[in-house]
Amino acid sequence: MDWQTINLGNGASVIYKQRHDCFSVSMGIIVGSGVRYESLEHSGISHFVEHLLFKGTKKRSANQLKEAIEGKGGSFNAFTGEEIVCYYIKILERHLETGLDILSDMITNPLFDPEEINKERNVILEEINMYMDMPARYVFDLLDAAMFENHPLGTSGLGTPETLKKIDRQSLIDYVRRFHTGKNLTISVAGQFEEKNLINLVERFFGHIHDGEKGQFVPFENNQGHARYKIKTRETEQCHFCIGFYSYPREDEKRFPLAVANVILGGNMSSRLFNEVREKRALVYDIRSHIKSYYDTGAAIISAGLTPANLLECVKIIKDQLNCIVEVKVSDEELMRAKEYLVSQFLMGLEDTMEYMLWIGEQKATRKRMLSIEEIENKIKDVTAKDVQNVCRDIFSKNACFAMIGPQDRTEEILKILEG
Repeated sequence: MDWQTINLGNGASVIYKQRHDCFSVSMGIIVGSGVRYESLEHSGISHFVEHLLFKGTKKRSANQLKEAIEGKGGSFNAFTGEEIVCYYIKILERHLETGLDILSDMITNPLFDPEEINKERNVILEEINMYMDMPARYVFDLLDAAMFENHPLGTSGLGTPETLKKIDRQSLIDYVRRFHTGKNLTISVAGQFEEKNLINLVERFFGHIHDGEKGQFVPFENNQGHARYKIKTRETEQCHFCIGFYSYPREDEKRFPLAVANVILGGNMSSRLFNEVREKRALVYDIRSHIKSYYDTGAAIISAGLTPANLLECVKIIKDQLNCIVEVKVSDEELMRAKEYLVSQFLMGLEDTMEYMLWIGEQKATRKRMLSIEEIENKIKDVTAKDVQNVCRDIFSKNACFAMIGPQDRTEEILKILEG
């Protein structure tokens, strides 16, 4: 395998990869929590906790946390996803102990100072306002709300002003007690380090954590019987929209031909949508397709921003391209280019210790079975034109969900095109 794994006595998983071609080491603590683990009442609490863990512990102030890492030339940050929350540091190998010490302190000893809680609540409210003023970003939240309505996956990871007001200090403490437990943690490390030293340090800083239980979330049941859409009418210069289709869970084998199809359809500047909509007709600056996958569901998404007058023409072209990739097999040349692009981007990404750490850590935390680099390469290379056509027929022949921000509500006309 490309990595080594051990389990601590409290159930925490440790995965690591030694890289002797670099000076740095990247380390991350991956918590089995996130947006879909939240109640609708406390939507945004994972992200709130993420912010507050940088605001001081019972041993260190916020400045002491920052100075301990940045004073040694390192960097640290965190992100909240739908199914994981990750706290990570990149630093020179000689400061490995400091990095693990800081991460352990943050996740096990948060101070949750009442004054800082209120200050950070206001910071997140400003973050919400910022994203709502960015229609190219906010429209993805609208699509999630349309596709996963009445489910945590359909909520913004930031929460809302109403839910943030309901999150008090005790709610934050309860969250950490519930999720920051041994069985719910994955410690991922990649880069330059001495193996025995790493194992000793991990045992020292994380072996004492209470074992607890793995987090549980509510499954998503797709009962879609009609098109779902969310429209925000706003005086904007551009109209931003997303078209979404339900796709495959994270471990479905059909994710590989879908990834190839995504590249062909709108995954780069050689894609069909980029060439047809931007290069040939100059209707947009940016158009692309995306894939998201979760434990039990997924989404294939097309997004664009353009002058409102060009909206219907653009949607018609997208619909034509979807029909084409469903009805006609892709060419051997197009298939080869897409597979080579996927493999190359994957391999080049893993040259960075941070990307490698996140790749093995997320696999360990979220998958029943991890795949090696060679296995992933082979699964991509084995995709056939028929495989691509089959997944496109399976996904794009179903009802589309739609989200849009713009000066006019053109829902009826757009749905007529998409359903045609």
